[in-house]
Amino acid sequence: MIKKHIKSLNLFSIISIISAILIMMALINMFSNILSPPSDTWYHIKNYLLAEYLKNTFILIFFTGLLSGFLGFMSAYIVTFYEFKGRKLFSWILILPLALPSYIAAFIYSDMFSYTGIFSRTLRSIGINKYIDIMSISGAIVIFSFTLYPYVYMLVKSSLSKNSSLFIENAKLLKAKPLRIFTKIVLPLTRPALFGGVLLVLLETLNDYGVVRYFGVRVFSYAIFDSWFRLGDLTSAVRLSAIVLIIVFILVNLEKILRGRKKYTANVKTKPIIKKQVNRYFEILIIAFLSIIILVGFGIPVTQMIFNFVRTYQVIFELEMIYIIINTVTISLFATVLTVFISVMIINYSRLSNSKLTRAVLRITSIGYAIPGAVIAVSVLIFFVDVDNLLYPIYKLIDGDSKKLVLTTSLAMLTFAYVIRFLTISFNSVESIYDKVGIKYTEAAYTLKSSKLRTLFKIDIPLIKEGLIAAFIIVFIDVIKELPLTLILRPTNYDTIATRVYTYANDEMIQEASGPALIIILICTLMIYYVTHRKRGGKNVR
Repeated sequence: MIKKHIKSLNLFSIISIISAILIMMALINMFSNILSPPSDTWYHIKNYLLAEYLKNTFILIFFTGLLSGFLGFMSAYIVTFYEFKGRKLFSWILILPLALPSYIAAFIYSDMFSYTGIFSRTLRSIGINKYIDIMSISGAIVIFSFTLYPYVYMLVKSSLSKNSSLFIENAKLLKAKPLRIFTKIVLPLTRPALFGGVLLVLLETLNDYGVVRYFGVRVFSYAIFDSWFRLGDLTSAVRLSAIVLIIVFILVNLEKILRGRKKYTANVKTKPIIKKQVNRYFEILIIAFLSIIILVGFGIPVTQMIFNFVRTYQVIFELEMIYIIINTVTISLFATVLTVFISVMIINYSRLSNSKLTRAVLRITSIGYAIPGAVIAVSVLIFFVDVDNLLYPIYKLIDGDSKKLVLTTSLAMLTFAYVIRFLTISFNSVESIYDKVGIKYTEAAYTLKSSKLRTLFKIDIPLIKEGLIAAFIIVFIDVIKELPLTLILRPTNYDTIATRVYTYANDEMIQEASGPALIIILICTLMIYYVTHRKRGGKNVR
């Protein structure tokens, strides 16, 4: 068996196996620290704070899941089943809130709802002296729901567009009422997509640190940072991370448990859904509903940031900010290229082999996105500290005065964490286009004795170019927006645009934070537009 695996080694398998081993070692290394004796800090957390962390986390993810699921499902249902003015425009601008990181929306709305903010001043000017406290768990739920619902919207819209209208037409022939058609046909057919979208929202919510830290909502991501940086207890942070992983495991498998043996597929020829024309009053209601979603999730905060930027635009042209932009683009490009490269290697390895080792590699390398950034940060830091301790004799041999932590204080650690976190996203994007292309061209090249590397560059890459571009853009956007990983693992005095926005906001310099925040939003918006319009001159958005 061992000889068989050795003979099958090639560039694809070597890189895939090494990647899986490094990821597995980083995660296992964290769990080994759970066996360390508990500290006094952990006893304090367990006795006085853990119940609050659990309660707040449950409330946050439960109500965020409900609200984001409602917003995403209803908006996807409306643009799929109804014809109204501006439907094509709405169908893609409903995705735009993904370009606005939740923590940026939180900073802006907290400023707008403060005592001197525009909303509070407006209410007082019309005689309403009520103060709306948005910096609470309720405010966090609204922020997360309106900025993350596009995950639900995109998956449900895709599912609805692929489902055949024959089911609905047959139900109408049997004189089923619209409500019954909705509950018995539309909802069941879109259930996997709905649950998948909500799961992505919840994973992003668990990953967040900027919103919950700024709003003072004590959930697990807040607790991990607090235990590590304020209390200086890494062991407690590891134990809290283990609890988060248990919550993630439950969330990931919850839909499968609830589904049981039910299946939601049918071998029916696809028939496009005929959109229903609406009357004038219903059209106004639809446009108003979708407009409110977009305004709250994107339009209002971005407009406020533009006003703030006009007052503080000089911040962007400071030399330090230019260096920060260069830092961000450089690390994002490098991490994105490396992530996409590794995903291509793993996919090619899986295409050419179906062994137990291959399946194990796929499982290990695809768990990163389900793990919150703070947990990955803890794992990676512990792993790199151990690697530096192991390599210290070599450091001393090269340089007698060498410091003990070399890799741990470098960008290598941050890049490694990015790869773990976003490898799944790149993998899924590239794999989807590989599935459409098939393997016959690759096998034909191998039959003609073309090397695997030559086949990759001459055959595969030209065929999967669209998937590579999509994977690159999606990962690049996520790396630029990523806050928890960057805050924890960045080298000393190294800032990205995301961390600078957080620093400004944490120092109550919201107006100064608007300029860097707009850079993130502009980059993400342009890339989202490209992804949604890159085929057929923009006619792919329906």
